[in-house]
Amino acid sequence: MIINTNVAALAAQGSLSKVENAVQSSIEKLSSGFRINHASDDAAGLGISNVLQADATALTQASRNAQQANSMLQVSEGATNTISTILQRMKELATQAGSDNTDDAGRASIKAEWNQLVDEIGATAATTKFQGKTLINGGGTAVDTLTTAGHSTALAAGLGLSSGSVTLGANAVAGTTYTVNSASGTLTLTDGSTTQSVAVTTSGAQSVNFDKLGITLNLDSSFTANSGTSSSLDGKNIVVTSGTGDMSFLVRSSGDYSNANGGDLVKVDAIDLKTTTLGVDSGSITLTGSGTATEWQSAITKVDTALTTVNTALGTIGAAQNRINYAMGNAQTTAANFTAAQSTIKDVDMAQEMTTFSSNQILAQAGEAMLAQANQSKQSVIQLIRGQ
Repeated sequence: MIINTNVAALAAQGSLSKVENAVQSSIEKLSSGFRINHASDDAAGLGISNVLQADATALTQASRNAQQANSMLQVSEGATNTISTILQRMKELATQAGSDNTDDAGRASIKAEWNQLVDEIGATAATTKFQGKTLINGGGTAVDTLTTAGHSTALAAGLGLSSGSVTLGANAVAGTTYTVNSASGTLTLTDGSTTQSVAVTTSGAQSVNFDKLGITLNLDSSFTANSGTSSSLDGKNIVVTSGTGDMSFLVRSSGDYSNANGGDLVKVDAIDLKTTTLGVDSGSITLTGSGTATEWQSAITKVDTALTTVNTALGTIGAAQNRINYAMGNAQTTAANFTAAQSTIKDVDMAQEMTTFSSNQILAQAGEAMLAQANQSKQSVIQLIRGQ
């Protein structure tokens, strides 16, 4: 009999250690709900699970993108319907004024309402926005951010302006170069035909609004005013260009962005319902004074053409909404399926793991008992030593 090495106890201890590790693993799985908590649990499964989770998360966001796109298009649709209603009223007025049972006084009243309605169409097109983006004016206007000759030299560093500090209003005209000049105590902005001067007596950050031209300059601390010498912006240009009204919505997440209206993107062409585009502005419809019956009759034709343009815009919006709804449904379904696939890999089967846990607990108890027995078995050596 030997006592230095208790082989039976070592065997029992080794088995008990393995069982205790298994019990600890089961506790971790049962408490987390995951079959894979560490890469050592299933390295390949964890990698696949992470990819599926990323795809499902991205598709969920794509679905939200589609929902926001629909909201955006609903705003466009509401404004377009408003313009359609206004045009219907304008046709009614033109029909009334185009008949000789309406005298000049009546036509003058009709023209007054007509002008207000034309202005409202322009305002609706210019101010219908979603998170700052104009929706039905063909993209509106934008500031040319290049600072070289022929571009917006006023945006060069250190002069008081930057690419985001020029605000354009409804009166700003695309394709126009505006020049800043200064005199003592004033800044002047001109497009060559219209000039507006605003008092500016101090240097530094301030906002200067040229409302007649539709441009506001939000000056920063580097601006220096004219105090006997030229201001920092004297002789510099601001170039206004046409903005882009096209809208692209990311409604999938496969990584195919090369096709602007295929792959993951849904593109909606620009909708332009400005009065000039519709052909109902004063430059397109000529009315002498309060207008003659013939002029009003001609206006009816122009309004009919405008209504056709509006109906085409509504068709564009409706088609895009339908496509986006299908894309949103597909994204939601695919995300759910990816999540289900991930679940089969990563989530633990609670019933099966509980069975394993119970079995390992019993083995742990048995191991502890056997370890105690193995340790106790060497007690007989004491009897030999005592001589009993």
